[in-house]
Amino acid sequence: MGILDLHVDSIIQQRLFGYDLRKKHRRGIGGQPLFWHADIPRMLEADYSGACLGIHYWPVEREGGWRELKKQVAYLDALCAEDDRVERVWGAAEWAASKTRSGRLGLGPGVEGAHMLNAKIERVRELAEMGVGYLTLTHFSANSAATPSMGRGANERDGLTAFGRRLVEELNRFGVVVDLAHVNNPCVLDACEVSQAPVMCTHTGAKGVFEHPRNISDRAIDAIAKTGGVMGVIFAPRYLSGRWRATSEVALDHLDYFVQRVGVEHVALGSDYDGWLPTILADHHDCRDIQTMIEGMRRRGYDDDAIEKISEGNARRVFAEVARRASEEPGHAGATA
Repeated sequence: MGILDLHVDSIIQQRLFGYDLRKKHRRGIGGQPLFWHADIPRMLEADYSGACLGIHYWPVEREGGWRELKKQVAYLDALCAEDDRVERVWGAAEWAASKTRSGRLGLGPGVEGAHMLNAKIERVRELAEMGVGYLTLTHFSANSAATPSMGRGANERDGLTAFGRRLVEELNRFGVVVDLAHVNNPCVLDACEVSQAPVMCTHTGAKGVFEHPRNISDRAIDAIAKTGGVMGVIFAPRYLSGRWRATSEVALDHLDYFVQRVGVEHVALGSDYDGWLPTILADHHDCRDIQTMIEGMRRRGYDDDAIEKISEGNARRVFAEVARRASEEPGHAGATA
């Protein structure tokens, strides 16, 4: 049973420290802080079929962000071209279709923050042409589109700007998934209202289990599910429980909450490995321990069909539906590889 992880941040380690994703790195300590969580050999050992790799820039709107985005995507392109263990997954349409081709690991970019567009709506087309799977509307700072739940300019008052609403429409038109991780509650609700395609919240928890700015409200959960979308459970103890150390059981509590509220079809996994978390789950040393989530679901009574949906099927369904709707746009605005 393969795993499609909706959010792994290893590329930023490569950009900052020259981290080699092709090399198998050492096993970390339990709850390994910050990074050193994932690479190609260990993801393959963990039975990953794919991972969406985060693309990042400092949380400010300026042209350097767009240049850095292109550099990071180019790095991923070159990595996939040079390593026969992996394949480059080209946008939503290929995420829908790329499940474990010849046992290779599928990798594709997810851009974490609309600030990297520098308020230029025409760049959505370029994101699609670069094979970006999703765009997170904001990261840890307010931008021209949206307001975060945590970070610079965060509040629970401001909804999407006019530019933000247009951005959601353009992402739909070009077949790039709208990602609502990091986004405040009013913007989540606005985005779900505007979007004509399923949305994702790629790495998050539920406020109904633990109240934290990075978790989403019941209204947000319901709105995301109403679009046909999914929520990826994050592996961040501080967000999930308020503690520095907590095991996979607390992540499973959030997973159960999502399932019980909106159904198994709307839940996925979004680890945030290598994402500079102060700690990851205490029984996780690296990405291979994602299997504790599979084992935990079995212990809690999930059958193989439900586990397959959560581990990768639901995410692929959303990518497929976003790609399908874009393909039906007049003139077919969706990108081709």
